[in-house]
Amino acid sequence: MRYFTIETSRIRLTWEGPRPQFPRPPLVVEAQTLDANAPPALHCGTEAPGITEQTRYRLLLESRDGNPVTLRHANPSFLRDLHALEQGRLWHGSLHFGTYAGRTAFIVWHDGRPHLRLELEIFPTRLSYRSDYEAMLADLETWTVEPALRFGSGVWQHGRLRTGPPDHPPGWIARLAATLRALERAFRRIAQRPLTEVQWLRQWQPLEAICHPDAALRRAVQTGSGQGPEVRLAGRPAHRIQQAARAVVTTDTPEHRWLAWQLNQALRQVQQLTDRLTRSHALARTRRQILRDLTARLEALQQQLPPATLPLLPPPPTPRLLRAEGYRQAYRIFRWLQLRLSLLNGLLAFEVGQIHTLYEYWCYLTLVRLLSRQSRCPLPLFRLFTLSEDGLQVRPICSRPLWFALPDGSRLRLIYNPRWGARSLLVPQQPDLLLSRFRPGHPPVHYVLDAKYRLDASPAYVRRYGVPGPPMDALNDLHRYRDALSSYFTRHDGGTVAQALALYPYRDGPAGCFAESRLARALSEDGVGALPLLPGATEHLEAWLQKITA
Repeated sequence: MRYFTIETSRIRLTWEGPRPQFPRPPLVVEAQTLDANAPPALHCGTEAPGITEQTRYRLLLESRDGNPVTLRHANPSFLRDLHALEQGRLWHGSLHFGTYAGRTAFIVWHDGRPHLRLELEIFPTRLSYRSDYEAMLADLETWTVEPALRFGSGVWQHGRLRTGPPDHPPGWIARLAATLRALERAFRRIAQRPLTEVQWLRQWQPLEAICHPDAALRRAVQTGSGQGPEVRLAGRPAHRIQQAARAVVTTDTPEHRWLAWQLNQALRQVQQLTDRLTRSHALARTRRQILRDLTARLEALQQQLPPATLPLLPPPPTPRLLRAEGYRQAYRIFRWLQLRLSLLNGLLAFEVGQIHTLYEYWCYLTLVRLLSRQSRCPLPLFRLFTLSEDGLQVRPICSRPLWFALPDGSRLRLIYNPRWGARSLLVPQQPDLLLSRFRPGHPPVHYVLDAKYRLDASPAYVRRYGVPGPPMDALNDLHRYRDALSSYFTRHDGGTVAQALALYPYRDGPAGCFAESRLARALSEDGVGALPLLPGATEHLEAWLQKITA
């Protein structure tokens, strides 16, 4: 069905998609012309639902005057299924946003120039947008919100800055990208009315131009120093050109030196991140181009800044830096870059990653938190997260064991993304989580957990299992993990895989009660099943942990 159509005097854009399913989110779409043309005409279908993740849409972009048109996006993977016809006068194809949720923008170019900006809001289908999604972000913020960031994704959430210790490069670059436009406005104000100060400098000047003779000048005249022809001064010979103090108005002020140092530091950090991007895949190329654009904008700010000496260390802030127009805004922004960020209830836009990755991270951290609470073992943050090779993403450390001591003398070990390669198994295996229990005098017992964001809520599935749950192929993966890893552990440590279970986004409701479902029975009877897990609905996972550690 047709969702909306946007028309200007030069282009027509039509967006189509599947018929709505209930409950349906509202359609949020905004269009704005970027040239001198009249505002675009936006026509929305009366029954059109909102744009959602994991949904394929059809798009048609037409030129109305015969000139070529192009559709552009910060994330080129969104446009890979679009095709150009008639020498670029017609674009058509499909769009799929994966599991991204948030706001995103497309730019329509007409005849080689940006013509129209189209902004959409993408809603999640597996989570309640305003409760579950934001609750996951809030949970992440108790550790660090940076795993939710995805530089170059082209999809953003609105957030804010808050006090706290400085975070990693992904958080810093996200804050810089979000505040750079405001920094450019502040520097334009500085260029209009730059601060100056008067400095006394010793310069060569003729005697008749010297207004404030001092002791050094008198000594120079008495000793015959100076340059130029001799003249009579107070009845005695003296050179006409002498070095004397002169008042000079300069922009080499503490305020400009402070700004120059901050700009130089920001530019160096961006350049270091750019140098780390050595891979050639599409996302790396997109990120590299974005970082180059940031570098160019920072270099342009350096050119706008009034001439000043670059100090080795920044001078302390002055009252004029804190009060003057443009300067106080720039000072506040550079201070913001030293704060932490929050993805909740703010006005700044930060690019975020796909929800299935966010859900996987959240499941891992929720399990860590529950194990830490049960064993009373605090865990430092540096043991959980690491920087990616390009320095632009924070993610959990793979294959590093976390140990938890229990009161009965046994120990629990949790590993994120353990991997068994072809040398260990015929087919490599890599589940999301492996939880193991080691008791003195007993063989180890292992539990495989997989975070599955996909959800099958079809009537046939609910009739078979009693509640919505992970798709059939996800349940088959659990059988594969259990069989392959049971054989491996039996050979290596005499242990067994007691259970393999999926963690999936669901809470008890009209669709069914999990405790009475076939998924719950299969977990205890067959060793393969699933547990629903959402913010505020962790009771099933907590009960399972208490059972296996009893």
